[in-house]
Amino acid sequence: MKKVKLVLFHLWLYFINYLTKIFLFPFMYFKLNTRYYNLKAVWGTRGPYLLLPNHTNHWDPFIISTCTPIPVRWVASDAQFREAFKTILLMVGAIPKVKSQSDMVTLQGVKEAMALRQAAGIFPEGMQNWGGKTEELIPATAKLVRFLKVPVIVPLIKGGFLSKPRWSWQNRKCRVEVHFQRIISAEEIKTMKLAEIERRIKEALCHDDFEWQKTALAPIAGEQRAEHSELAHYACPSCEKIGNLRSQGNRLFCTCGYDVHVDQYGFFQYPQEGPSFKAPHEWISWQNRHMVELFRETLSNAQPGDDPVLLRDFDVTLMRGERARPMMPMHRGEVRLYRDRLEIGEEGTELFSIPIKEMTGGNTFKQNKFEFHYDRAQYRLRMPSRRISGYKWEIAVNGLRGILIERGEL
Repeated sequence: MKKVKLVLFHLWLYFINYLTKIFLFPFMYFKLNTRYYNLKAVWGTRGPYLLLPNHTNHWDPFIISTCTPIPVRWVASDAQFREAFKTILLMVGAIPKVKSQSDMVTLQGVKEAMALRQAAGIFPEGMQNWGGKTEELIPATAKLVRFLKVPVIVPLIKGGFLSKPRWSWQNRKCRVEVHFQRIISAEEIKTMKLAEIERRIKEALCHDDFEWQKTALAPIAGEQRAEHSELAHYACPSCEKIGNLRSQGNRLFCTCGYDVHVDQYGFFQYPQEGPSFKAPHEWISWQNRHMVELFRETLSNAQPGDDPVLLRDFDVTLMRGERARPMMPMHRGEVRLYRDRLEIGEEGTELFSIPIKEMTGGNTFKQNKFEFHYDRAQYRLRMPSRRISGYKWEIAVNGLRGILIERGEL
């Protein structure tokens, strides 16, 4: 009976694969302005094989699946399975993965796809990038490649971030290019060392959308090119305050007067007098270091008995879920980060406290929801508006954990 179910599921995936292409291709071609290059790398490779694309926006799996000859089983965050479209993910054979943790269920799903001679799609960065440049890759990717011993194809997506930045809720018609490259064959893997596999993947995935845009000069349609960019750029480089930036239309500005304009190609135009960066990802790198240094300085200057608040936001909802079960609200109020705990609730009322040392897997889900693992469950901070950054909480909690490890307190 199990084999019959597998065969039927296999046939279903092929049917849904071709059916969705009929609807997806016009959308990709006309709406997202997507173009494909070197398709022979994927059409000339018989299944099973592994797709390792860079992660630029939430359309990436659809952009790639539109032009593959066989079904692609995408590995997706288990948080996606708690959303309203869980049924759709199951229908297309998506494989759940708990972020920042090893997961045997995920490995089993990938092995099943290989056994059915399908393709598996994994984003080696583990998340969409925030600044248009490829992030560090998950170290376990090379081990998985050597374990599976199947051809590895890298679809390098260019222009995807500019078309739909992670911090944006809106698609912005620009131009998207997908360049396919088979970087490792099944025969090569048998004799390759992990370091060589990792090197090839890194080199093939190295990309910066803003460097590409300098020569591509693909105009971005619309007049909201900076809208919600404060979700990624949460610290002002002029006054160095956190959470004071706001966006409107093509502007990102601070209460101190610092004002940045985003031009028709997505480039940041900085004020003549004031800090500037060569690329948005450099601004993000600066602010992340800056906030962690603020924490380090605050803790170093704290007197015995002091309990300083390192970061806070108001009217935040704490939610809880397990595996693919929906997130349910459990507490609401001001959320505060202390040196040893995350606390939520209004002072003078019942507080919910979570020890920093027991929080793991801190990450940002979608545009601005901060998630973490605690006590065998997944928790989420749901912000009161689309303009409150959850990303700053990811950097804050993970940065604080790093400081405590340095001090021998964790």
